[in-house]
Amino acid sequence: MNSLSRLQHRLRGEPVERIPNLNIMMTFAAHFITQPLAKYYLDHRILVEANLAVMEAFELDIVQAISDPYREAADLGA
Repeated sequence: MNSLSRLQHRLRGEPVERIPNLNIMMTFAAHFITQPLAKYYLDHRILVEANLAVMEAFELDIVQAISDPYREAADLGA
């Protein structure tokens, strides 16, 4: 069962082999690849690398592309 079918089955109340892992790993993901949190927030390449690394290592069923408002605030001059 892949991530999509696992989630679809779970949402329909059908059996799954394990509960979908939808944990949000933002700060942990940055630390997991030994990158400063500021780089995770401001550099999309670091964000992607970190989230793919934790997705694979911890069998996440989602890939995240979130960094709270830090990236947007920086882009607007904060």
